[in-house]
Amino acid sequence: MTKAIAIVAHYDDPLIWAGGAIKRTRSLGWDWTVVATCLDEPTRREVFVDWCGSLDVRPVALSFRDHPDGGPFSRNDRETMRNAVLKAFDESGPDWIFAHSLDAEGEYGPHPNHAEAARIVATLCEEGVVEPRQVARFLYRRMHGEADLPAVAGLAASHYLQLDYDEMRWKVDWCKKAQELELRDPALAGRTWLERLIWPCPNPEAFVGEGLRLPSPFLEAPRGKRPRAGLRRQGPEE
Repeated sequence: MTKAIAIVAHYDDPLIWAGGAIKRTRSLGWDWTVVATCLDEPTRREVFVDWCGSLDVRPVALSFRDHPDGGPFSRNDRETMRNAVLKAFDESGPDWIFAHSLDAEGEYGPHPNHAEAARIVATLCEEGVVEPRQVARFLYRRMHGEADLPAVAGLAASHYLQLDYDEMRWKVDWCKKAQELELRDPALAGRTWLERLIWPCPNPEAFVGEGLRLPSPFLEAPRGKRPRAGLRRQGPEE
């Protein structure tokens, strides 16, 4: 049995960046553990556990601070977070690890919690706990530029998963639930990044890694056609 673990920051991150991949591979018999590091809010924790339950995957909800401002590890202790993630990793014994991008822009722009989760995985690689070739990092870019957040697959991805209609509909339904949850949150005053970020939900889903060779159903990008950089913004003449 193939075992996999997703190590992400927030309750909606595994859904947005790899939800279709988790759903598809789970139907093929993969055993999944999903770790969300920053679930310090009970309602979001509940949605995360429900989502994991809908796929029969193992949820690990950690209670580190969810904060969009400040730098990585400015409000969460790095060593404590590393130890909590390592415990989940040891208990799952995965063949594959799915994680946030190490790029400064992350999936759609900088977020300290995303960077924390990404760096924890990098630390486990440096320590020899994880082999780099086991790590599939999400690879997305803004569709247009600074002001427009919808994310699309990065051209430099090494592997893709094209979602079918039913998988896409399922992903959108769960994204709507997350959006509605945040719109009801008094602290957000009726505003949520999800309203702009997930329309459209990223499809295909995209991943990259050092020496990464994900098995079927993931599609490997032709090496000769893969650009070395991410998406390039087109000029008017193009």
